Amino acid sequence: MKTIKQIADEIEVSKDKVKYQVGKLPSNYLVKVGKITHLTDEGTAKIKEIMMGKTVVNLPSNNREITQFLPSEENELYKMLKIELEAKNNLIQTLQEELTNERTHSREQANKLADLASELAELNRNNQILLGSEQTRNNPAFLQSDEEKANENNTACENKGFWSRVFSRNKN
Repeated sequence: MKTIKQIADEIEVSKDKVKYQVGKLPSNYLVKVGKITHLTDEGTAKIKEIMMGKTVVNLPSNNREITQFLPSEENELYKMLKIELEAKNNLIQTLQEELTNERTHSREQANKLADLASELAELNRNNQILLGSEQTRNNPAFLQSDEEKANENNTACENKGFWSRVFSRNKN
């Protein structure tokens, strides 16, 4: 039979942590002698199994030690959680790969759209040029040369009277 303090010293953890775990044990593992609580050999083994099943890692932080308990590999819950975590990590990796592929595809589509937009703009410019040339072809006023226009103005002036030629706005 050992006291809580003896067990704490033996497994190198605080007395409070052992006391907390002892509180979870059934009363048949405990023997009270006066004011001191002793654990039976079975109780001591159970506490050691619980407490030693956790790996103690001391991490230095600001010149103090932080004690962190990690579960042992034999713990069934730990095994299940580890398997689940690995499955989720694999799923995350798969999703990240799909996201990368989707982004690449999206960039390619954006580049294709930009190329098509520039081709459309070029076609619109060509269409406007063709439309303008067709308008000039259909409208005889656009087809006249400068000499023909001058001849037309002179003819119009000759047909007018003397005073209208003097006061006309067309000064050649």
